[in-house]
Parts: sequence; C-alpha cells; structure tokens
Amino acid sequence: MSLFVVYVPDTGHVVGALNATGAALSAGAALPGGVALSAGAALPAGVALSTGAALSTGAALPGGAALSAGVGSLVGDALPMRVSLSNGEVAELALRAGQLAVLAADDEPAVFADPLAFGVELVPNAPPKPALLRLATWSSNELTLTSDGLVVKVPVANQSRISKVLALISDGQDTLVLTGEIPAQQDTVTLPVTVRSGVHGALVLVAGWAGRLEAVPTS
Repeated sequence: MSLFVVYVPDTGHVVGALNATGAALSAGAALPGGVALSAGAALPAGVALSTGAALSTGAALPGGAALSAGVGSLVGDALPMRVSLSNGEVAELALRAGQLAVLAADDEPAVFADPLAFGVELVPNAPPKPALLRLATWSSNELTLTSDGLVVKVPVANQSRISKVLALISDGQDTLVLTGEIPAQQDTVTLPVTVRSGVHGALVLVAGWAGRLEAVPTS
C-alpha cells in the first residue's frame, strides 16, 4: 500500500494524507498551508505529503523507515487547519498532535482533494480497516453559533448508536475545543461555548458525516 492517512481516532475523520510517490522532503522543508518539518523529521526518498499530513509515533514509512519521534516531530504541538472568514481574515484551528493517528490505507486518490470527506472504519479491539469510508455530506445551515453554544444538527439521526462530535472554534487567536455526543435516535446537540460576536472559523467532525471546515457567524 502506498497511501497513509492521518485521522482523528475519536470520530474517524481523515484530516491529511501521505503518498509514497512523489518528491522527497527533508528536514525543514515547507509543506502546503505553512506547515514545516522540524529538525530530525526527514522522510525517505520518494515520500510526498499532502496539505495537513502528519504521522503518529512509530508510523511505518516506505523502505522500512519509521518516524520515531511521532507526529510532534512533523507538525510540532498541533496541526493547523485554516479557514477564510468573511472579513478577509484567516482563522487557524489547531488539532493537537495527541488527537491524531496514522493508518496505512487502501489507495484512494480522491482523499488528497478532500480529506474531510473520508473516514477510517474503527473496529473495537482490532486495528482500523484499511479501506476508507466515503462519508455522507450535509449542508451549511445545520451549524449555528448562538449564545448557548454551537448547535450541530445532522440530517438523519442514527437509530442505534451515539454519534461522537469534536468541534474546534476560533476565538481571536485562541482555538476552543468542544466535545459531545448526539444520542441515538436524535439529530441535534448543543456544545456549550461562549465566543465574541462575529464570524468564527469552525472545524466540526461528527462521526459518520463528512467533516466541515468553514466560517460560522454568531446569531
């Protein structure tokens, strides 16, 4: 397999991808989106990274190499996800290195163009499955930022199990991390948060649904 994906184990969402073909990157090489390799994080020849890629501790690389220092040696303490706001500013949302893992996946070319549209199938007490899942899409009017918090509503309730939710909200230079669950047979959860009035960057991950990275105004 030549594809490695970086994902969030809590929800299964893919947030970046690595392909074993392409130009090699050495320590200090700049990655798309402003991410840079730190000293000691050289990758073997023939390895290329897509925007947002990262590796967890001990991840196997082509040619028998391994990234011994973990995801922190590649992206530092966090992986930045950037979203343009309506006022022309760019919000940066930081996924902590400890929130990420890596999987050697079956080839899926579309994951490079839209990684948040894919998920990793997690199996209790077993390794994740290598085949990526294409996640269901949902529209922008199902996220609302109110005085009570971030209201997340999915189009269809899961009838048999809870749906884990992870959300990152920008507030000035800060990233607020929100977690919660949508109960079985329900379609909505409110994640308590207080932010200043205006437009905020949001990364919203709901298990089973495509990830959302967009600007959300307060209402």
